[in-house]
Amino acid sequence: MKRVKNVYYVALVLLLCLPAYGLVVRTGDDVTIGAGEVVDDDLIVFAQEINIQGTVRGDIIAFGQNVNIGGTVSGTVFTGASDIKISTKRVNSVWAAGGTVDICGMVDHNVITAGGNLDLCEGARIGKELHAYGGRLDLRGAVSGMTKGGIGTFTMSGSSGGVQLEAGTVTLYSSARVFGDFVVESEKEPEIAEGAVITGETRFEMPEKVEEAEEVGSALVAAIAFFVAFVRIVIFITKVIVGIVLIALLYGFVRRIMDTLIKKPWQSLGWGFLGLIVIPVAVVILFVIMIGFPFAVLGLYIYSIITYLASVVVGLVIGEKIIRLFKKKGAISPYLSFLVGIVILFVVSFIPILNVIVTLLVILFGAGALLLGSWQLCKDMRAKKLI
Repeated sequence: MKRVKNVYYVALVLLLCLPAYGLVVRTGDDVTIGAGEVVDDDLIVFAQEINIQGTVRGDIIAFGQNVNIGGTVSGTVFTGASDIKISTKRVNSVWAAGGTVDICGMVDHNVITAGGNLDLCEGARIGKELHAYGGRLDLRGAVSGMTKGGIGTFTMSGSSGGVQLEAGTVTLYSSARVFGDFVVESEKEPEIAEGAVITGETRFEMPEKVEEAEEVGSALVAAIAFFVAFVRIVIFITKVIVGIVLIALLYGFVRRIMDTLIKKPWQSLGWGFLGLIVIPVAVVILFVIMIGFPFAVLGLYIYSIITYLASVVVGLVIGEKIIRLFKKKGAISPYLSFLVGIVILFVVSFIPILNVIVTLLVILFGAGALLLGSWQLCKDMRAKKLI
């Protein structure tokens, strides 16, 4: 009977925490949004084949094997796949990573992309900047702002407001137009065809050469740095997935924790400080007392969860605050807030010294908000005689 009662309490809490934010989630082997279809909310899609040709009045988060996005998107596209094609009539910004990424539509702001083969199709337009990292980039369309990044092979027959790249080989065809500076760091001098136009400064820089012993040491350091960066990226990706799932399934609870941190930051800090001291001490004591072993394991479990989710909570709040600086009115997508905030925390994690300070503060404030918000939720449920 006791177990049944506990299951009832858990189910009740989950029901109270169901999403309070409009969201459309599509999954399956093949997901298609037809040309005449309209999605009035943010759209999340997980499928093998994804084809979106309708209108989406929000952000798109799409992960699959093949992703094809056309139509009109009022928000930002975040996508990862083996093959990606963006042929939108209009989209705010694009973040895309895949084996092959083709940008063939109209983008109002920035495109940030990484992959093996990257292509800005002829006729495509980017309103601001293009940031590209990968094996090959063919720039055949138009970029109003700068084109930046690191590329193995770069070819250009389109136009850009400026180019600043690290690349293996660089080729500008006669139709290329650079309305600004052209700065390239490469071991090979760029091939610039007759007829190509560069209105600003043209600067070619060779990478500095180092001795063989230094090369081995540098390679070892680079390998270690790559491994550390790879682990961080894997952790970052898993945290993004966990955050998206939490927002989708438990937005009511997530919003409550966010409000706790926003309205009671110093109380959250205090709870975080106490929690990070009291829980480990209690766990050690319970381990010593053999009869308390199950509770010690539970304590470790709780401790791990709150420290892991702390950055999710803080990322949501940071992202929302930053977006609110530019968007004074209207609702803000929690998914966009989360992605903006978590990316900022991820970037800061690579800055020496500052990363230690920020990580500590994130854990203290985030864990404290989780503990305080959960405690207040339990009190409210008790007052309503739900538990």
